[in-house]
Amino acid sequence: MTDNTGHLHVTASQDDAAWQEILPPSWSEGLVEGERLVGPANPWIPTRIALIDHYLRESLNDLARANGPDGTSEHPRLIVLTETARDEAERWIEGHRQGAHRASATHVISTPEDSDTLSRRFRRLCGRPPKDWRHGVFMEISGLGVLIRGAAGIGKSEVALELITRGHRLVADDAPCFHARGSEVTGSCPKRLFGLLEVRGIGILDIRELFGSNALKARKYLRLIVDLYPADSARPIGPDQRLFGDRGAERIAGHDIPVWRLPVAPGRNLAVLLEAIVRQRNLERQRGSRPASDRVATLLAVDSTTDSPEEP
Repeated sequence: MTDNTGHLHVTASQDDAAWQEILPPSWSEGLVEGERLVGPANPWIPTRIALIDHYLRESLNDLARANGPDGTSEHPRLIVLTETARDEAERWIEGHRQGAHRASATHVISTPEDSDTLSRRFRRLCGRPPKDWRHGVFMEISGLGVLIRGAAGIGKSEVALELITRGHRLVADDAPCFHARGSEVTGSCPKRLFGLLEVRGIGILDIRELFGSNALKARKYLRLIVDLYPADSARPIGPDQRLFGDRGAERIAGHDIPVWRLPVAPGRNLAVLLEAIVRQRNLERQRGSRPASDRVATLLAVDSTTDSPEEP
């Protein structure tokens, strides 16, 4: 970072007008070809406003390339640390400053707000259509568009590589872009990253060269998010989660997308588990609100007459 980098903490109570005052002049002007207005920090994609959530803060080594390659824009760049308090942000910034030379000033902002809310806010302020850039691997698994997420080193790229060898297709690694199309959400990959997969310990793989064009998909409707997390974490698992899976929903590009949380542990075959989740989800979509199996529904049904012992 250069000496003209400053840090400002913005509370969650600030509205659009307050953010417009905080943002530097010409922050949304003069986007060059291939440059994103806003998205997760990525050293390979020029990004005017780089968002760094708690997942990315675990893997990002320094702030020097958070906005992508040097020399793509003369306009001010922003780095926004999301979902963080002031003291936590200052400690993280201090530990990740490294020397870098940029033609444009870089401003660092921290806020308790989440990346999804901020992305929509910035696009709203400059009148651009809503797009959501998410960190993870977006794949077509058994015909279903699935975003695989998790902390750095959890195994997202490894399971994606195994799924590709099993005949499924890669849409985007690291920086999939999602936008609304009617009642659906479509995901795609930036051109410069399409067909590439970074695997820890191997490097960047050209999937087209290794597996052919059939291993790639240009775009796909997003129908499911799978969050990978360590099985030894303190996350509580209740009876419903054990019976039906640890599920939820998340809003992306203005639409609610189902989320399935999957614990990761040594010896668990993640590719097989993901295929099973997708098959289950496909069955549930076909049957509407009905359970995927009549046998499971019968097993879980409560029959008070059979629960009580018969009278003599």
